[in-house]
Amino acid sequence: MHFRTLCVGLVSLAMVVSATNAEAQGRVRGLVRLGGDYGGDPVIQFQYADGSSPKVTAGGGMLFSGGGSMQLLGSVEQSLDVEGTVGVKYRTIPPASNQSASWIRFPVEGMLMYKTPFGLRAGGGVAMHFANVLEAQGAAANGRLEFKATPGYVVQTAYVFGQKWALDMRYTMMKYELAQGGTGTVNANSLGAGLSYAFGGSPRSAIKTR
Repeated sequence: MHFRTLCVGLVSLAMVVSATNAEAQGRVRGLVRLGGDYGGDPVIQFQYADGSSPKVTAGGGMLFSGGGSMQLLGSVEQSLDVEGTVGVKYRTIPPASNQSASWIRFPVEGMLMYKTPFGLRAGGGVAMHFANVLEAQGAAANGRLEFKATPGYVVQTAYVFGQKWALDMRYTMMKYELAQGGTGTVNANSLGAGLSYAFGGSPRSAIKTR
């Protein structure tokens, strides 16, 4: 656990240090991503008057993140990059007059990505979700669950187009461990997809596709 946590810290530190080096600045790009995840164990579930039952799963939610990537090895067409991002992941239920629920956490991720000459990028790394809290208020459920920041793994593949945009699919392997409001662990594995935009860097480090 400590080793994986250290990996996240080292990736982030390497990107900051490298960004201060004039020679490396041209290989650093900013990155923003918007995506959605689905999966994991249902933690709370409600039934509306119409009979529908939306469930709040541990892995589900909308994820917005930002950070940067740096080219470690290679060329414009083919390279090994390191990425580091910090984001917010949010999940709620459809509005109801007697019940509300929201789940927010702050994912920190570090990944190594291999870029191919034909626009495909693939790789993986580690992730941790901080300030991980589920809150429910209403007639069906009322309480607060807090989860520890437990490390997990992320694998991702993406197709880059237009030099800056990319569509991706990813799988996150993670378990949430309750810190307050209960005991035990919850399966938070999820499958997700997203759209990202890269900016900055020198022309020689721009992503090139066929």
